[in-house]
Amino acid sequence: MKKSHFAAIVIAVLAILYFGVRGLLSAPQDNTPTQAASAPPEAFKVVVRELTASTRPGVLILRGRTEAARTVSVRAETAGAVASANVLEGSMVKRGQVLCRLGVQARQANLDQAKANREALKLEWEAARTLEEKGHRSANATASAKAAYDAAQAGVTQAQVELSNINIRAPFDGVFESRDAEVGDYLTRGQSCGVVAELDPLIIAVNVSELDIASVQLGMSGRALLASGQTMDGQVRYINPVADAATRTFRVEVQADNPGADLRAGMTAELHLEGGAIAAQRIPADTMVLNDQGRLGVRVVDETKKVRFHPVDIIEDEGDGVWVTGLAQRVRLIVEGQDFVRDGIDVEPVSES
Repeated sequence: MKKSHFAAIVIAVLAILYFGVRGLLSAPQDNTPTQAASAPPEAFKVVVRELTASTRPGVLILRGRTEAARTVSVRAETAGAVASANVLEGSMVKRGQVLCRLGVQARQANLDQAKANREALKLEWEAARTLEEKGHRSANATASAKAAYDAAQAGVTQAQVELSNINIRAPFDGVFESRDAEVGDYLTRGQSCGVVAELDPLIIAVNVSELDIASVQLGMSGRALLASGQTMDGQVRYINPVADAATRTFRVEVQADNPGADLRAGMTAELHLEGGAIAAQRIPADTMVLNDQGRLGVRVVDETKKVRFHPVDIIEDEGDGVWVTGLAQRVRLIVEGQDFVRDGIDVEPVSES
């Protein structure tokens, strides 16, 4: 072998050995984990507030509307043309006040005739009685005269009632809600002159679910917040013993004083019925979220630092905060970051400053 060929082979072997050893020295060892692989992922931080339950009066919140205590369509008891209807719609009326007056027509004449007939029969009865005392008339004849006189007296009473029926009067104190007859209209017996509604007391009517009806009792106190911003206090006066077949709810009525009829019927009302004492927590209103099923609740951090969703029920709304039930005696409520976590994930809780 020539010296030049031998030298070339030696140089090639040395080059291979050099690059091979260098590669081995620079390659990472299999038994040495990298920093990225060894470091665990950092948990998401959430701000929590420690809450402890306190005793609050139980409140059942219901929605309904105000209603008149009673509403009556005042109807004519005799037929005739309307001669006057001076009461304005919406005005307060007293019991016995005339709402519509029918024409007298022949009713006064009928009364006068009945009175005259009564007086004539009275004289006949008195004469028969005198003759009987003298023995010139039988007792039966006197009794017949007395019966005729009594019938005449009944005729006078009937004519008086018929005459008085031309005045269609309010049956109780209330508001003349609407007028159904105008001057000149002819009303037959039973036709309506107008509608009177009693607004003192006022009724707040609500429908209570079959789940909550057991907690409602007669005489329970309640406060209603009307759509107008007005409030009224009352007590439960009626609980329907039979549920509505379609909605499976029970009608409940709360009666409240309404002097002067300042509050009106037909207004939307939010009714708060006070029950027994219960454990509740006050939470910020913006901490409440909805789960995948649409249930209202809050997210808390448990002892293992995992997020848990808890459904809650609102018992009182104070504007900037709400009182809720459904939470444990002590919880760590997520007050910041609740919208960015889900149930079951690990988090790093940071106490609220």
